[in-house]
This record gives sequence, C-alpha cells and structure tokens, in this order.
Amino acid sequence: MCAGSALRQECGQQYREEYRRCLEREFRRGRAGACSDPSFGERLRQRLGPEPALLGALQEDGPALLARGLRGRPDPGPALRGLAGAFRLLELAAVNLYLFPWRREFGTVQTFSGAYVHSLRPALPEADLVRSFGRLGYEQRDPHRLAITRLPPGPELVAAACGFFACRLECEILVEVVHRLRPRQLRPEELLEARQLAGDVEACVEMLQQQGAASDCGDGADLYQEMPASPEDTGGEDAATLALWRDRGSLRGSRDVPRRGWDCCGDSGCGQEPVPSMGNPKPDTSSSSRLFLEQELGRASSPLSALAMGSGSPQVPGEAQDLPSAAPQEAPELPCYQLHSCLRRGVLPSYCCTTCQQLHAGACAAGQACRSRHHGQELRSERQQRLWLQRTEVDMLLADSSGPWS
Repeated sequence: MCAGSALRQECGQQYREEYRRCLEREFRRGRAGACSDPSFGERLRQRLGPEPALLGALQEDGPALLARGLRGRPDPGPALRGLAGAFRLLELAAVNLYLFPWRREFGTVQTFSGAYVHSLRPALPEADLVRSFGRLGYEQRDPHRLAITRLPPGPELVAAACGFFACRLECEILVEVVHRLRPRQLRPEELLEARQLAGDVEACVEMLQQQGAASDCGDGADLYQEMPASPEDTGGEDAATLALWRDRGSLRGSRDVPRRGWDCCGDSGCGQEPVPSMGNPKPDTSSSSRLFLEQELGRASSPLSALAMGSGSPQVPGEAQDLPSAAPQEAPELPCYQLHSCLRRGVLPSYCCTTCQQLHAGACAAGQACRSRHHGQELRSERQQRLWLQRTEVDMLLADSSGPWS
C-alpha cells in the first residue's frame, strides 16, 4: 500500500509508466485512443478503491474537478456519468497530442463543436475546461477557439492523460456507490465526504447507510429553504403548493390566483408533465377565485409567506424588519424571479441567485459566477427545485400580463 504523500507520488509515477506502455502497445497494434486495456484499468481501479487519495497523486486537481463538476447537482448519478464522458474526451485530447504531435487538426479545439458543447461544457465549469486544456498546451485565442501555443513534452502529456483516466475511474467508483444506495438520493457533498473518509465502496455504502438511518429527514424540508416543516405545512406537497399560491395571492393584493394545481395547464387539456412548461394562461378572474383569495388573506403573516417573500427564514417578532399587519394592498412586493437561458424544457434548476433573481442549471457558467460573487442558495431536493421553478414561472406569467398591479 502507498502510505504517505511521498509513497503515493512514487506509486503514481509507476502507474503513469504502465499507462504509457499500454498506449504504445495499443498503438503498435494499430489502435490509438484513450486507454482501453481492461487489465490495467482494473488494477488501477482496485488501487483507487481503498485509497482515494491516490487520485490526487495522479491528477493534482482531480478531487477539486470532481467536486466542482458535482456542485449543485440534485442527483449525482447522471452527473457522474457525464463527468466520466468529459474526462474521457480530455484523456483522448492528451493521447492524440502524445501519439500524433505533427497532426495539425489536433492543434485547435473549437469550443462550438458538438463534443465541447454537449459533453464537456455540461459536465465541468468553463474555467476548469480552459485550465485542463491549458495543461495540454492550449490557450484561449478567442471565445470560439483554443489553440496550441506550446506543445508539452511527452511525459507531461502522458501524465495528464493518465490523470484524466484516473478521474474517469473515480467517477465509475462513485456511480457504483450511488447505485448501491438507490432509491435514496444522495447529495454530492455527502457522497464525496464519505468517499474520502471511508475509502472502498463497501465501507462508503455502509457509512452512508448509517448516516441516512440516523438523520433521515424525509420530506421535512419545505419549499424554498431546507427548513423543518411548520405545522401548517405538513400536509404533503399538495398542501405546500396551495400554501404557495395562497401566500403569493395575498401578497399580490387584488391579483387573482389560479385555482388549479401546478401540473395543470388551464383548460387546454395538456395533462401533467414532469416539469411544467411556460405557457400563457390568463389569471382566473372568477368570483370563486376572489372568494378563495379573501378567505386566505389572513395567512400572509405565516412563516411560509416570509419564505415566499424571499427572506430565507421566518421573521422573528420584535426585530426591526417586522412589518405590522396591513391590508393586502400595502404588503411589500415579491421579487420577480426569471429563468436563465440555461434552463431548457425538462431541466430543473439547481441554484437560485437572489441578487440577480434568476434560477440556473447546475452546469451554467453564469450560475457558477453567481455562486462566487452574489448571494443565493443551492436547491438540493427535487421538491425544492420544482417549487422554485413553479414559483418563477408564475412570476414570469404575471410579469407578462397587462399593466401593473391594481
């Protein structure tokens, strides 16, 4: 076993040499590309399993790349498969430069190409992609092109390729952990923490099972913040949905609220969808809707309405920001949130920027920038993501309707 940093570095160098021999052996047989030797892959995987720190010896920023690639992802399983594909492409880029340094087509990476747009960019932040290609000698010449400015020596290219290969194997190990714990949905942070602490797959699965049994919160987290449910919100997702309509209606004042559930599209008969799509239904102006609104106005001061107003937590009585009871038309206006262009139909948001008042997908570059510069929150559970998405779609529909609030 590799004990200590020095031994891990020595061990990493041994695997790089073996990786290089595998590449050259395959090349002599007429096959060139990412490492496909099953015996070498299995040996390295068996070593990585109980010793996750070896990844850092093979790829210095490997653990950080994994963490940033999984950040904000509600389900790490699909994200890990996407990361494995991205690491394979990066490995292939390094191998091509090592085996074919004279080929001009490998001197440029088009950032609008299909592989870059559909495989690399959704998996890793743009800054990490530029940095990873920088290890191979590429520099960004313009927004659409990376070009070789200095071809690294062969050993550096082999080391980079082997590092990306190790990252790919680490993704496969983590996918196995996620699969073993189905149907439980893990947060990326707890998965990576358990992997570093426990080591191999069996110990990692056991640790996460014990953590889940000790702190299983079920659906206790409610609406926009991961907080314990209040007594009035324990009636399940439908009750929480109605409460959200109720609070939004009471704070909007005279604007009527639709009577239908989130998954219905007015009377169009479109049925239910996994993620609601943006349509243009008109607000229900029937007398029964107004009556429903009037009956619910008194609940605007509940903890739920404080969340809907974007405060992040119920206000504490006696604090300066508390507002006295007032008529609905005097209540403060809700912030109007928007869907960022990264959110296509069927995609759930994973981050809410309260500064920009926008929702972002996990792989969105603008969302990554918001995380570092603005205030916001990660949307961890699927329920939280759907309710934020639904709230924002209502904001956008109301913003598109005629005139200001009366």
